[in-house]
Amino acid sequence: MYKHVATVAGIALSVLFVVVFFAGRAETKHLTEVAPRVGMSYDDLIEMAPRVASQTGATLGTSRRVVYLLACSGLPTRSTLEEQATAAGALSAKQRLSDREAVSAVLTQGVNGAATGNLKDC
Repeated sequence: MYKHVATVAGIALSVLFVVVFFAGRAETKHLTEVAPRVGMSYDDLIEMAPRVASQTGATLGTSRRVVYLLACSGLPTRSTLEEQATAAGALSAKQRLSDREAVSAVLTQGVNGAATGNLKDC
């Protein structure tokens, strides 16, 4: 009898975990929605990540995330995005910061501390 109760409780707990996991996920924007914020195309942003990775020593995943976060914030311009992505990638690789922390640090330097709020929806 206890085996059946424990089995049902385990299954219920597993289902609850799956529901909470998918319901609690933050909605992210696709790169095609984010690219126009900085006046670039989807392909431009995709091509930028390997360049940032090779210049900074950060992984390709980190470089992609940094480019995404910067574009999502909408603060950099087309001409400054790669420079800021390189700076954030270098911070992430050298100081072991998370991608979001590195991007916040780079944006804070550029706009006097008002940047962290812009990453809230990213």
